[in-house]
Amino acid sequence: NLMGWINELCYIQLDLNPDAPYDPWTPHSGVSHMYLGQRAATRLAALGGVDLPAELMPDHENMNTMKHEGHAKCLKLIQAAMKDPAKKDQARLIYETIGVYLGYALAQYSEHYIIENVLILGRVSTGEGGQIMLDKAKEVLMAEFPHLGDMKFHQPDEHFKRVGQCIAA
Repeated sequence: NLMGWINELCYIQLDLNPDAPYDPWTPHSGVSHMYLGQRAATRLAALGGVDLPAELMPDHENMNTMKHEGHAKCLKLIQAAMKDPAKKDQARLIYETIGVYLGYALAQYSEHYIIENVLILGRVSTGEGGQIMLDKAKEVLMAEFPHLGDMKFHQPDEHFKRVGQCIAA
């Protein structure tokens, strides 16, 4: 039973596949922050048609540490691709994929918690891509879990989204 304050579910295991990405903070794989934030965007960037330098590729040793700088740089490249008409359609798939992850994650969380309100924070939720992500999550909930379709999504302004995760955590 969650209390009446913000609860961050970033270490809940979503993916039980033994080959799921490992979390650099814990000895666990498949945890939610590897699927719902900028680390997910990093893993999907090259598949989404974003040109990445070698040091920002997901398998590079610098990208599998506790540092966020490389992931922030990669996310900026994804956001730039969203503004490029030649790359937008492919880059959009990154946000749609994270939205699918979010929809299924919320359904999984709902097996244990009553969730009425969802506050979306973090850099990956900013801009047009963030809205695509949320729309896809809602689509998944309505199609696959219609009994969860009344969850209310809340978003702060663009500035708070970028720094709000630090404040909430």
